[in-house]
Amino acid sequence: MNSVIIGTAGHIDHGKTALIKALNGVDGDRLASEIERGITIDLSFSNLKSKNANIAFIDVPGHENLVKTMISGAYAFDCALLIVASDDGLMPQSREHIEILSLLDVKSVVLCITKCDLTDSARQNEVKKECEEFIAKFSNLQILNTFFLSAKTNLGVDELKSYLFNIKPKPRKNGGILHYYIDRIFTLKGIGTVVTGSLISGAISRGEKLLCADCGKILTAKSLQIHDTDTQVAYAPNRVAIALDAKTSELERGYILTKKGFFRGFNESDTLFRGKIAHGEDVSFCVGSKQTPAKARIIKELDSGEFLINFKFEKTMFLKFDEPFVCLANSRVCGGGRVLNSVIEPLKKANKAEFLTALLHKNFKKAFEILSKFHRHGFGLFSAYQRFDMDYDSAKAIAKTIPNTYFDEATLCVYDNSAIGDIKELIKFIIAKNPHAVFSPTSIALKLSWASESLASIVLSELETAGVIEKTGGVYIKKGANLQDLKQSLEGKIFDIIKKGGIAPLAPYNIYEMLDIDRVSGDDALKKLTYSKKVVRLAHNLFVEAGNLSQIIKKLYDLIKEAGFADVANVKERLNLSRKFAISYLEYLDNLGDIITIDNKRYLKK
Repeated sequence: MNSVIIGTAGHIDHGKTALIKALNGVDGDRLASEIERGITIDLSFSNLKSKNANIAFIDVPGHENLVKTMISGAYAFDCALLIVASDDGLMPQSREHIEILSLLDVKSVVLCITKCDLTDSARQNEVKKECEEFIAKFSNLQILNTFFLSAKTNLGVDELKSYLFNIKPKPRKNGGILHYYIDRIFTLKGIGTVVTGSLISGAISRGEKLLCADCGKILTAKSLQIHDTDTQVAYAPNRVAIALDAKTSELERGYILTKKGFFRGFNESDTLFRGKIAHGEDVSFCVGSKQTPAKARIIKELDSGEFLINFKFEKTMFLKFDEPFVCLANSRVCGGGRVLNSVIEPLKKANKAEFLTALLHKNFKKAFEILSKFHRHGFGLFSAYQRFDMDYDSAKAIAKTIPNTYFDEATLCVYDNSAIGDIKELIKFIIAKNPHAVFSPTSIALKLSWASESLASIVLSELETAGVIEKTGGVYIKKGANLQDLKQSLEGKIFDIIKKGGIAPLAPYNIYEMLDIDRVSGDDALKKLTYSKKVVRLAHNLFVEAGNLSQIIKKLYDLIKEAGFADVANVKERLNLSRKFAISYLEYLDNLGDIITIDNKRYLKK
């Protein structure tokens, strides 16, 4: 079903809730306090269906003290019903709500002149002109149409209803990534914890695992509803209720539900800001349905009169590039803008300015170049959605065009060419220190956590071409070295290390790292030592020299004769071993034929 999210905006008592009721029969003032006072206090949600089309309505409060609540609903609007009473005209909250719509980049406005049963056409047209002149100050807002209405007499309601079904959702570059802000949390008998929110990108399936970014928990979507109707899958844009396997105490309004691996949290963000703000000013930063105290630090004033501003937050925020926000000072709107840098890194001042300028103009190729130089050992594209509002295919296409870099498509990592030089120098250093060193792409990737096997393979190939190393038997060795001699030498070195380790020898991977050899070569040498019975394999990563094993078995028999049995506790104490080694040696005893095990204790058979 095609869906669009349409919300209300306007001054208190101008007829927002009455108009929604006239359109679909739903009275949004459901709380006792709302009914008693005759005003909307919280967000209310309803819908209107026609064939294969659905309108999700969000009705917001118009009181000046509830502007945060209005923002938490308006961020998801595809279109706004700007409701202005014909008897009052534009009022303070009308103007503030229009500014909020502009800051949140809602773009599309349907002007609804209400209470037309109280005024004549001259007054109504006067209000229309007043609204058009004020909205014209905001270049990103467009009045799609104007309707003269009366919820009391139903004037114009049917025409408005028909028109709304022609409105399309605003285009969103979401790449299919789930992005859902929670705006209500409650418990239903027999269901448990339920959250509601506006699904602004991606989709949610029943039974799917979701990440709550703010609390860090993986939650299951037990069931889904769209306007009281069960569904297996919910697609953006839509209002969605989700039953979650979580306690209500674990969740808060403003928390984000998404997929694992797409968002990281930070306590600051660099932004483009328009409005009035002072350096060091404390504001309330509103994004999605979340608000948090923040301190503004002006980075630069632009020629356009806008500002580059760094906001430091009291809470960890999970923001993404180009996400709109609104700032309040003393509970009034002072401005807002768009998030530029959502993934904060310690760039130098000059690089930071260059990076923000690239983001400001959406020059992503330049931004990639800056990050690849800063992250010389690998700049990953896994954060492309959060950092650039970009899907992987778009990010990969740009990464392939960055000069002086290598892009590993398998790991989605961009490496500056200096990373290749760093690996070359490491290999040359190892060869100088150990002429018997053996290399493979895997061994280099294990040694250097930042290097991929693909990158290591390129380096080894280039060093082979340069005559520094040569490939033989599937591995690389120093140019001119004899592989057979290396293997024999390798077996001897591994045997010496294991023997020297006594009854608690090093694990194979530690030995391989010590000798600067790849795993394949090391495992091959260990197999030969085991086959020749010079060493014995006790467990997956535990090999012991045969003579040392004989000594410890004798000590274990002596312990059983003395104590009557051997178990993990007395073996650890007597032989000063770790639990891992104690268990391995006791399990080896089980294979000797004269040992019986009862309740994890080893006894001599009688």
